[in-house]
Amino acid sequence: MMDRGEFPHLTDSQFESVRKMVGIFGGDALRSLAAATPTEQVERIEAFDTYERGLIAHVQGLQALVAEVKSAQPKPLRLKVNPYEGKEEEDLHFWVREVELAMDAALISTKRLRVAFALSNLRGRVKPWAYTRKATSPGCLGSAVSTA
Repeated sequence: MMDRGEFPHLTDSQFESVRKMVGIFGGDALRSLAAATPTEQVERIEAFDTYERGLIAHVQGLQALVAEVKSAQPKPLRLKVNPYEGKEEEDLHFWVREVELAMDAALISTKRLRVAFALSNLRGRVKPWAYTRKATSPGCLGSAVSTA
């Protein structure tokens, strides 16, 4: 048990650091500190505080780095697929293909890949229209996508 009276020369902040030290290192740290001179006690506490501040700064730097990396990663594309209910007008093969496309789309994470995926899945009259539009209006369908 720590007694504030054993360390009357310490500030409240320094005594709080002693509590932290005991919490981390156990009772041996308290006994060692109590056996030291007041000057040595303050030096040890200041060394501990310096180490703790450095550790906190390091962790905060890592947290900022992780947050930066996370924000740089775009969210994957998600397509909604209605559940197959087995109705007469539903085509099971078509529904399975729709599920496969949705699963493939979940792996797409950049705008360029999303546009390429969308263009590759166009059919009928829309496909030539989209490629013509892309060729005549750069940037309208994602300028980074190559049509070649």
